[in-house]
Amino acid sequence: MQRQWLYTGVILSLFLMLVLGIPFFPKFMAIEILGPLNLGMSVFLLLHIVTPLLAFRYLRIIKEEKV
Repeated sequence: MQRQWLYTGVILSLFLMLVLGIPFFPKFMAIEILGPLNLGMSVFLLLHIVTPLLAFRYLRIIKEEKV
């Protein structure tokens, strides 16, 4: 059960960083990381990659516990 809340907290913090960071800290979120990829884009990318991975991992763990 704690793992579920940990995963939820990671996703929620990425989401809040993206939603609140862009309007409140635009210069910070515009810091370039790799070429045209800036911090805001990388958080967006992480949000869309990490969310399905954590969901898949959690569902696999739940399936193993039920068997």
